[in-house]
Amino acid sequence: MKKLFLRLAPILLALFAPTFAGAQESGNPANWCRNGAFVSDAKEFRLARAVGGKGARVYFYDDADDCPKPDAKCRQKTYVVPGDALVISRAFGDWMCAWYSSAKGRETVGWIAANQLSVTEPDKNPPLARWLGAWEFYSDSLNIKRGAKAGWLRVEGEAFWQGANPENIHTGGINAEAAPAGNTLMLDEGDGICKMTLRLIGDFLVADDNGDCGGANVTFDGVYRKKQARRKR
Repeated sequence: MKKLFLRLAPILLALFAPTFAGAQESGNPANWCRNGAFVSDAKEFRLARAVGGKGARVYFYDDADDCPKPDAKCRQKTYVVPGDALVISRAFGDWMCAWYSSAKGRETVGWIAANQLSVTEPDKNPPLARWLGAWEFYSDSLNIKRGAKAGWLRVEGEAFWQGANPENIHTGGINAEAAPAGNTLMLDEGDGICKMTLRLIGDFLVADDNGDCGGANVTFDGVYRKKQARRKR
């Protein structure tokens, strides 16, 4: 039954997903929208703002069982308010898979009703200067500088994974140069092992690697923000 569902998932997504949203990539069930799979489940990302009246709450919805749907069973406790910025990946019926980072850097991923979001396209040809800086996602970091060649960028990064035992720490890294194509930067260290795709989505940097940039369980996958972009409350 599970194998049959996985075969049907891409078909279901094709039926329900609007053409403006990126198609699912990983073969996960079509209703999945969760931490750990957000950046690998799509190749297209857009910007969004939560919309609504004064005092409105825009809730995230789960992807378990027959969710998302507008009932208490699927609704999460987490919500955003009108004006909050999000990154969205793909659609499932009248829902959009959304990522949000709080002021303290805690991420939330889940479905949000499409009619509660105002979606815009990111700059597809950002100036080189927009890439530059120190980007972070939890304890992982990507530092982007100008490369040795004109129009190129150098990316140096570190990633970490910590097990249940605090002393069990695996590490990873990347050090590569490439020229961006629009708002996409494809990185390859040259050894044919560690590869990474970076997409500049407004003030966010979406990183997706091939899982071979470090020790076991180490990945750079995530939505990064520049360090100075952190807000204080």
